[in-house]
Amino acid sequence: MKFSKNIFKALITLMFCFVPLTAAAQSTTMPSLLIREIKITGEELVVLQATEDISDLSEYWLGYTGSDSANPGSIVPSQQLPAKPLAAGQAVLLTSDGGNTCDAVFTTKLSPALSDTKGTVVVRQLHSVNSTSTFTTIDSVNWAKPSVSGTTSAQLDLRKETASLAYPVWYHSPSLTNPWRVGNLVACTLTLASQAGATQPEVITWQQTAIEPPAIIENVNEDNVTPVDEANPAANDGLAPLLITEVLPNPLGTGTDSTDEYVELYNSNDAPFALAGFTLQTGLTTKHNYVFPSGVQIPAKSFAVYYAAQTGLSMSNTSGQATLLDSNGVVMAQSDPYDTAPDGQAWALANGVWYWTTKPSPTATNVIAQPIALPARATKQLTVKTATTKAKSTTAKAAKAASSKKTTKTNTAASKAGATAGATPVAAATKIHPAVLASVACGALGYGAYVYRKDLANAFYKLRRH
Repeated sequence: MKFSKNIFKALITLMFCFVPLTAAAQSTTMPSLLIREIKITGEELVVLQATEDISDLSEYWLGYTGSDSANPGSIVPSQQLPAKPLAAGQAVLLTSDGGNTCDAVFTTKLSPALSDTKGTVVVRQLHSVNSTSTFTTIDSVNWAKPSVSGTTSAQLDLRKETASLAYPVWYHSPSLTNPWRVGNLVACTLTLASQAGATQPEVITWQQTAIEPPAIIENVNEDNVTPVDEANPAANDGLAPLLITEVLPNPLGTGTDSTDEYVELYNSNDAPFALAGFTLQTGLTTKHNYVFPSGVQIPAKSFAVYYAAQTGLSMSNTSGQATLLDSNGVVMAQSDPYDTAPDGQAWALANGVWYWTTKPSPTATNVIAQPIALPARATKQLTVKTATTKAKSTTAKAAKAASSKKTTKTNTAASKAGATAGATPVAAATKIHPAVLASVACGALGYGAYVYRKDLANAFYKLRRH
């Protein structure tokens, strides 16, 4: 018996030894999509970077809560990422107010508004099995801004965003070797705050790529989404190619096509882009060309709109396309072809996809306004493991409330629906004639008088006596 106790103690010791090793291994596991940068105050932004090839980003969701102590696994995600691929090492920018795109291959809107005092952001991946889907936490970060005398266990201590940082951005190395650090972002250069013992501050510079400007999608009809073709690059003093971001082929009203039709271009570079010798072209079968004269250029990070009154270009209301050619005739940028142009609506680019929008926005951020149509995948059952008990309780209460409110009318409707679907029909309620009810009542009274006749006689005798 003593020998058995020793063996039992040894096994318990081994179990406790393996627990921290397992936890350590999990903490160093590289997430497939990590949070690389986050800006909480002012112009909010989040940069996500892939550590492996991701074929469809729509499997990943972003969640947020205004608490710095929330369990990331309990945060229900609210924003789904676009259905686009992302190669290992590439980044995507989520922004609410703008911000430098830098090395991001595309941008999308940051839906939640981040609190300036405390909060938690989590990236979760959706795993689907049959009709049930479950979220897995991939990466998360939390922040707090306690008082000067207070303490915080948050990963980001916002007290370090001092007044010397004009554009404070928190940075996490994709190698996960260093903790979160705050720095000042100017253009695409992030100067991190000096660490203890360092002689010079660390500087990180990202190469600017050809990026479309941030766009705001209010409501999107996903059934009409058409992917945009990639534009062929063209050299212009080493700058990234321009982008066609909006086309208005059918202006609102009559008799205004020859003046109000326009094509919008966007320069994503940090330097002006010269257009001399470039050709703006419209049409699919019949082409209309406009060659830019000498001296025309688009400033850095700016839109430029070219109206038909200036270019003389004509666009069809039934089918068309806008194309930008360099001086050698090579396609630099191109819109998706369109079929029928709705009256007063613009053909606009947002997050790599072309949409019809009822809100034309020449020389400004595109705003996509369309009726919303929920995708089929939204009907799947989404379950979060930490919220199972609460979900069951809520479901039970809802079922009890629904059961207490059943009426004859709903039963009749249910019976009809059951018969249609092949289920056992529910018998409909039948009305009873008042004469039948009276007969039943009289019979019941007579039977009661017969059963209790002796008691009634005794009661009658006592009543007469007193």
